[in-house]
Amino acid sequence: MNAVSGPMSNRNGFSETSSGSVPDRGTSGASRAEDRIIAANVDFYRQMAGKYDSYETYLFDPILQQSLEDDLDKIGSYFVSLGRAPSCLECGGGTGNLTLKMCARGWTVTVVDVSDEMLALLKEKTRAKGYSPTLIRSPIERFLETTRESFDLVAFSAVLHHLHSYTAIVEQATSRVRPGGLFYSNHDPVVPERPAWTWAFDSLDIAVAKLMFDPADVLPGIGRRLRKMISTRDPSLGRRVVSAGDIAEYHVRAGVDDQQIVRLLQGKGFAIVEHVRYATGRSSAIRFLNERLRLLESFKIIARRDSGQM
Repeated sequence: MNAVSGPMSNRNGFSETSSGSVPDRGTSGASRAEDRIIAANVDFYRQMAGKYDSYETYLFDPILQQSLEDDLDKIGSYFVSLGRAPSCLECGGGTGNLTLKMCARGWTVTVVDVSDEMLALLKEKTRAKGYSPTLIRSPIERFLETTRESFDLVAFSAVLHHLHSYTAIVEQATSRVRPGGLFYSNHDPVVPERPAWTWAFDSLDIAVAKLMFDPADVLPGIGRRLRKMISTRDPSLGRRVVSAGDIAEYHVRAGVDDQQIVRLLQGKGFAIVEHVRYATGRSSAIRFLNERLRLLESFKIIARRDSGQM
């Protein structure tokens, strides 16, 4: 593993924990796959950053936004007795969907994200509102491997399905939660019960969203789908790859095993405060239909660490 230096400021004015390249962690298949996924996320969000806030529905859907506010209110109720601002770590903060809401509550926030472009957008937003979270450009995997800081809240929002081994990252994250602190994860897809139907319905969902929110990418998107149909599988990743997104959203089709995460958290001394699955859809029409079909579901978990554990 390459050595990770102490935080330093990059050209965008936020800290980074390495020189900016994805480190070569060894020659094992798992290490190479993880490094490829990290690099793909850097590339994917370089392409997506400019249109991310207008395409990802959960960032502007009023129902989902209110649900997030309600979650933070519930989490905040556990911080009342602290007598200070809670210290929060957001892993994969993106353009600030969760960060801005935590900052608005006066919480002390550290954001780690692999994308310079996404963090630059977040920095602009926080400056405009007078907030000053700590922004760190680093793969989440590397940050959690090296940090010795602990937090009252460690949060993930639409992140776990982008990671090579989400269970390993959740396990590392639990060690960064202070006694009595909380773990929060939201907006990741569950493992589908009817994969073929789920994938077909997801294709419809994507097509409708492209037409509504990103029409310029409709024809290029069709081209990518056609190329994928005739491409060969990448043996190291077990899938056809024609774009960075095919690697970056690593578990988006297979889903994230929320029950496994619940068991992991409980094994680490966390009590489950809330665990729910909910129907999703990138447009209101698709979500309305999916409320009845339940083919596309995401989950959220709020868990609290025993106050005597560390």
